[in-house]
Amino acid sequence: MGLDVVELVMAVEEEFSIEVNDEEAAQLATCGSLADYVVKQLRARGDTRTEDEVWTRLKDLIVEQLGVKADEVKREAKFYEDLGAG
Repeated sequence: MGLDVVELVMAVEEEFSIEVNDEEAAQLATCGSLADYVVKQLRARGDTRTEDEVWTRLKDLIVEQLGVKADEVKREAKFYEDLGAG
């Protein structure tokens, strides 16, 4: 996992008060897979935020952490290949 993605995962953990272990993080190759993972973790603890609410905030975090444009952040976008994370 590159430094950009590590920093993104840390920001996601802080924002949503969840923990993402290294093994799980390595499996999250796309923005959508990360969003689904966050929603799953939130649901497990009874958080009722909608998928749209999570996606909106997650998209903002991806833009902030990776320095990409908002229109580049799509659910199918891959962190390394499409967004140039390193």
